[in-house]
Amino acid sequence: MVIRDPESFKVLTTDTKKTIIKAAINTVNTQAALARKNMINTMKDKFTLRNNFTTKQVQFDKMPQGLYSLNAIQSTVGINQKAAYMERQDKGGIHKPTQGSTLAIPTNIARSGNRAKPVARKYRINNLRAQKVKGPFKKNLISKKARQVARAYVAFKTGKLISFGNNLHIVTRFSAANGNISFKLKQVYGFSKSQTRTPPTPFFQKSCEKPAADGQRIFNSQMDKLQR
Repeated sequence: MVIRDPESFKVLTTDTKKTIIKAAINTVNTQAALARKNMINTMKDKFTLRNNFTTKQVQFDKMPQGLYSLNAIQSTVGINQKAAYMERQDKGGIHKPTQGSTLAIPTNIARSGNRAKPVARKYRINNLRAQKVKGPFKKNLISKKARQVARAYVAFKTGKLISFGNNLHIVTRFSAANGNISFKLKQVYGFSKSQTRTPPTPFFQKSCEKPAADGQRIFNSQMDKLQR
């Protein structure tokens, strides 16, 4: 609702002013709630989310009931700092590692073969250390090549990962016949990039546009309810 001449607000009766203020507060709170709902639905459609952590960070601050000037009535909607990464998704930008010098980039293998799926639980970053095949090998007693073959065999038998070319792989095939050993790798994680560019996927403003455009209709509805 827009009052062209705020000074004219003074001539209204006390009860009418209270009704308008209450309806205005209900209106901005309804708009913010609708914008939040739209934002969550849009994020679910546009992004691969492995759980509801990100959508829970979409919040709005309700305007409490009370007597205010019309200019002071507002409700805000947005994403809190825990999901600050969504600003880069919305606007686009450079993604750099928060720790170390390279990014850990999962392949489709880590996503159960489908890029649209979230990373499988066992391949999540905090689980990678436990998934990697380790020694013990004494370097002075076994060659580097032999160590790698031994790790590949263990990885093939256990389904764990081995490091090869600074990336992490699963071993999909291992054979040893007539003294010849061969194995096949599929990359699960890459660690070769120091940064990536995220293309913009606008969702914030679009989620707010319809509730903003419906402001007058929502206000009229609130006024009708309060005057019954």
